[in-house]
Amino acid sequence: MKFTTRQLMAAACFALAAPAMGVAGPKDDILVIGDSMLEWQSFKRASIPHVLAKETKRRVENRAASGAKLYLTGAQGNSRSVIPAQYTKGDWNWVVVNGGANDLLVKCGCNRCNKVLDKLITKDGKAGILPDLAARIRKDGPKVILLAYYEGNQRPNLFSRCERVVRELTDRQRALAARLEGVELVRSKPAINPANRSHFALDGVHLSRKGARRVGILLARSLEQLEARRPRR
Repeated sequence: MKFTTRQLMAAACFALAAPAMGVAGPKDDILVIGDSMLEWQSFKRASIPHVLAKETKRRVENRAASGAKLYLTGAQGNSRSVIPAQYTKGDWNWVVVNGGANDLLVKCGCNRCNKVLDKLITKDGKAGILPDLAARIRKDGPKVILLAYYEGNQRPNLFSRCERVVRELTDRQRALAARLEGVELVRSKPAINPANRSHFALDGVHLSRKGARRVGILLARSLEQLEARRPRR
């Protein structure tokens, strides 16, 4: 199935999962933190944040890193390997955040993951690393977009067994966005067709340039819609 840019704009309406709480100027900064979903294709200047910057004509700083987790156990990594450590207070208007899949894969093998899920975010969205991170960002002023994962390619891949638990993570993120003012959930799922191999890199997990562009456009349109929901004051 193929989608045009116009169809992606329409899909953005369904990708949003919480009411908007503010307005931004077109030149305000956007900070992006997370894992390889947001870092992939950066060397080609074709990552999701690169597309976001191009589509919105805004300044976007991307600190996402492949393999990054929401929390580490055991050996200490560098600051970019821990997603909350990627965030620093600054003149940001929005902070785009993703993460959690690497935690679920490494720490519980995406099976019997209730303890790991609860550490990341509880069912009601009130406690855990993600709610704490979102609350810290909101206290500093920026609004938050939680960018949910897409479904992986239908061919067997490293994360094939993770679909169910990642859907549960998204449901919990939705609860967080519903309860915390200024936090929005954007679903990337409408942009990516799991049966379309051209949306994915060779590993079947990460996005191709085409796939990253589709999610980047969806994210850009979603951001524009969030900012248009209330008139500028």
